[in-house]
Amino acid sequence: MKNKVVIIGTGNVGVSYAYSLLSSNINIHEIVLIDINMQKAEGEALDLLNCIPLTNSSSKIKFGTYEECNDASIICITAGVSQRATISSRMEDLHNAGNIFKDIVKNIATTKFNGIILVAGNPLDVMTYITWQYSGLNSNQIIGSGTSLDSARLQNIIADKLDISPKSVHAYVIGEHGNSQFVPWSNAKIGLEPISNYLSNEDMINIEDETRNFGFKIAQKKNYTCFGIASALTRITSAIIEDEKAIICVSSYDPVQKIFISTPSVIGINGVEKTGIMSLSEEEIYKFENSANIIRNAINEI
Repeated sequence: MKNKVVIIGTGNVGVSYAYSLLSSNINIHEIVLIDINMQKAEGEALDLLNCIPLTNSSSKIKFGTYEECNDASIICITAGVSQRATISSRMEDLHNAGNIFKDIVKNIATTKFNGIILVAGNPLDVMTYITWQYSGLNSNQIIGSGTSLDSARLQNIIADKLDISPKSVHAYVIGEHGNSQFVPWSNAKIGLEPISNYLSNEDMINIEDETRNFGFKIAQKKNYTCFGIASALTRITSAIIEDEKAIICVSSYDPVQKIFISTPSVIGINGVEKTGIMSLSEEEIYKFENSANIIRNAINEI
């Protein structure tokens, strides 16, 4: 199977992701854009086509229909309800988003696709679960972008405060990609040292709040976010295509909670290859279960 990525949705996130893929060194043979507005998809594909001679990419890029899913390695769903500056919770557009996703995934299910589906629509964990339910694929083949971006934001905020490289910050955001997400500080480290050697409890509370609200802060200023999530999706794509066995905080299936929720997961060519690789304190277990209940209740609502 050739390394082919199909992107469903050519809004800000979908197009930014396509551009990020073209700018990366990932071995992708073909990128296909699909949108309910085929003229928009064609225009974006033509615009992105101009990038290829100016980058190291040898990818082909075009627009198409769901038939392009037949031989795809990865499908990324970025379509959904547009982010708004006035929204205070990613759960607010639950029903509209659910209807859009059901329609998209049912179309995918009519093809011969048997690769990995990446989900980037909100409310993320619920849409990832719907994708699994309607796709007919195994749970390991469904990956939500989850708190991969939130974790990157966390690392940036900590690094900025301590004046160090974010690559030296080993900390994750887990749980819902939403208001109940949290940082399991018991696992966080700077280099090999516990993060409590560097941050006070008050620092941790403030950093966690800033991380949780960072996306809304961006949306209030420019009405949407795109570059961060595009980079997160590109990182996950690389882990799959290059079979990296990389640990990334994504929304993956939790067999105990029976939902999709973000924890550090091993990502490779088969999708999610391992989860449950983090030990939590009693307080953190409580927060994780609370977050899981919020996701579960939303699933039950639709």
